[in-house]
Amino acid sequence: MTGSVYENTAKRSGLVANIERYALNDGLGVRTTVFLKGCPLRCRWCCNPETQNNKKELMFFEDNCIACGACMESCPYGALETAPAGDRNICSNCADRESPFPCVEQCFAGCRKISGEEMTAGEVTALVKRDMNFYLKSGGGVTISGGEPLAQPEFLEALLQSLKESWINTAIETCGLGKAETIERIAPYTDMVFFDIKCMDDKKHQQWTGSGNKLILDRFLLMAEMSRKYSFDLIARTPIIPGFNDSEEEIRAIGEFIKSAGASAVAGYELLPYHKLGRGKYKALGRRYPLENLTPPSDLLMERLYAAAGSTGVEMCRF
Repeated sequence: MTGSVYENTAKRSGLVANIERYALNDGLGVRTTVFLKGCPLRCRWCCNPETQNNKKELMFFEDNCIACGACMESCPYGALETAPAGDRNICSNCADRESPFPCVEQCFAGCRKISGEEMTAGEVTALVKRDMNFYLKSGGGVTISGGEPLAQPEFLEALLQSLKESWINTAIETCGLGKAETIERIAPYTDMVFFDIKCMDDKKHQQWTGSGNKLILDRFLLMAEMSRKYSFDLIARTPIIPGFNDSEEEIRAIGEFIKSAGASAVAGYELLPYHKLGRGKYKALGRRYPLENLTPPSDLLMERLYAAAGSTGVEMCRF
C-alpha cells in the first residue's frame, strides 16, 4: 500500500487503552501489546476491566495519593467535593464534557489516570517501531489485544495494514464476537490469532460472560477457514476459571470442538490459569471485583486439564 491510500489508512483513529512493551506471553518472541478499548463481553474474571467500555475512563489509584488536594480544587463538576476518590456517577460522564478530566492534569502524584487515548494507526505504528530491533532478533512483533479488537473494526484493519507495511509480525487476541466481514477483512494482514473458547454450554457462557457462545463458535470456524486460506497460525485458548470450566469433561468437549475445525487450520490449543492480577484496576475504576474469593487452579489441576485436552488429539502449546 503506497501513496495517498496508505496515508489515509494510517490516519484512521481508534481508542487505545494502553501499549505494553517487552511482552513475552502474547505471541512469539519479544512483543509490544496494544490494548484497545471496548468489549461486548463482561467476563467475571476479566483482568483488564479498563478496556471494557468504549470511552475514556478515570482511574484513581488511592495508594499513590498524597492528599495534596490539587485535584479537588480543579474539578468544576462537584465530583471531588468530599474526597479525592470522587463521585463515580459524576466522573463517569466526564469524558463527554467540554473540558474532560481536569483533575488528572493537576494530579502531581500520578494517582489519577485516564484509560483511553485517541490514536491513529500511523501513530501507533511509529511508536511500536522503536522496538523493531527486538522484534527482528527474537522473532517477535506486535499483538493487538483488548478489550476486543474486533469491536473497533476499521481501526483494527488500518492498524494491521500499517504494521504489515512496516514488515512487523502481527497477532490479535480475540473473543471472536465480531462481524464475519471484519474477520474476512483482517485475515490477510494477520500472522497469528489467539482465539478464546471459554466453554461449550451456551447458557453457562451467558451467565459468566454476559453473552451466549453460539456466534463465537461460528466465528471460530470462520477463523479456521481464514487460517487455511491465508496461512496464519490460529491458536485456541481457554482461561481456566474454577467453578466455571475447570473440569476435564469441559476441556475435553472444547478440545473435540477445536479438533473438528481441522488440524490444518488450528496450530495449537493453550490453557491459561486464572489469576487475580487485575483486582487493583477494579478498585481504581470504582468497581467491585466479582471473584474476590476465587482461588487460582493448582499446577496439578492444570496438568490434568492439559492431558484431558491432549487426549482429543488436538495439538497443545504454551506461550
